[in-house]
Amino acid sequence: CPPGWSGSTCEANINDCAPNPCQNGGACADGIDAFTCDCAPGFDGDTCSVNVNDCIVDGGSPCLNGGQCIDGINSFSCACAPGFTGDECAINIDECSASPCLHSGVCTDQVNGFECACAAGWTGAVCDVDIDECGPKPCLNGGVCTDAVNGFSCECVAGYEGDTCEVDIDDCAEQPCLNDGVCEDGVDSFTCECAAGYNGE
Repeated sequence: CPPGWSGSTCEANINDCAPNPCQNGGACADGIDAFTCDCAPGFDGDTCSVNVNDCIVDGGSPCLNGGQCIDGINSFSCACAPGFTGDECAINIDECSASPCLHSGVCTDQVNGFECACAAGWTGAVCDVDIDECGPKPCLNGGVCTDAVNGFSCECVAGYEGDTCEVDIDDCAEQPCLNDGVCEDGVDSFTCECAAGYNGE
């Protein structure tokens, strides 16, 4: 008999699909001394033995933003780079959504990170550090500095006043020297140069 036929008169077409040569769930169609396989989704080849690489789409990877593609059977999954999420890593994770910037700091989202623009008086990566405005020693003439948020206050020693204790109080302003005495201002004190004929402090 010619190839593919059998029987006393070569009347029987040999079933080339027995046993089924198609792998991975492929459906076999018998021919004459031949067969064809209708492969299940995700497989290819004469006998459906080839797992189609679903990680190659239009010549490139379906995973975006540096994501690593993992081939499956008629599917793929993406291992996203830090800072991205989604089936194809298309979504930039908003690191500002958790409001990481403290004390009214303004958050700017970045890739796998964020940056805080701190309100006046604060510093640090998340605006958690109160700037010490007393650090430069703004209080003059022995004044004691107390730090505040975005400011400071000075407790001046006797004889000085002003925001930074920069003003020497004029102890002669009320003209304490009597009888035409001439007042000379000091620090929290004064002296009188008395006119002729007078003495005393």
